[in-house]
Amino acid sequence: MSATHQPLPPRPPVMGAYRPDWLERPSGDDMAAFYPARAARREISGKVTMVCQVKADGRLANCRITHETPTGEQFGQAALRLASKFRMIPPDDLRPNPGEVTIPLVFQIPEGSSVGWPTGQEAKFLVHGGAAVAIVSTVLLASIIWILGRYHNRAATRR
Repeated sequence: MSATHQPLPPRPPVMGAYRPDWLERPSGDDMAAFYPARAARREISGKVTMVCQVKADGRLANCRITHETPTGEQFGQAALRLASKFRMIPPDDLRPNPGEVTIPLVFQIPEGSSVGWPTGQEAKFLVHGGAAVAIVSTVLLASIIWILGRYHNRAATRR
């Protein structure tokens, strides 16, 4: 039996034309900072596939989203903003074509997180709105007590 050499299968598309060796990647804090606010409030997770060119310094450029789920939740935009947080060892030969890499990203709400709690302007609006409701409620309650007191006094003097 003679051993025949079969060609190696092609690299998976996630690896692009060469194996990416990352020098820098987004941290969990970066992922949280760029998480789409509406999706966070609704506790929706998402997946994105982003394809980028690799510049000579290892930074990513000309990124585009090839897959995003669920649609309409802005995970693609978040991934594009995260592209600046990636840096990789550039391919050996960038002259004819820039290197290209495919990056899958998963945006997931961490268990026990408080991502859904409002911050910034939303929190300020809720605090101010809550204070307004408390003031109106107090005025209404005081008015009802005053009216009932007057009614009670009139009823008592008529006896």
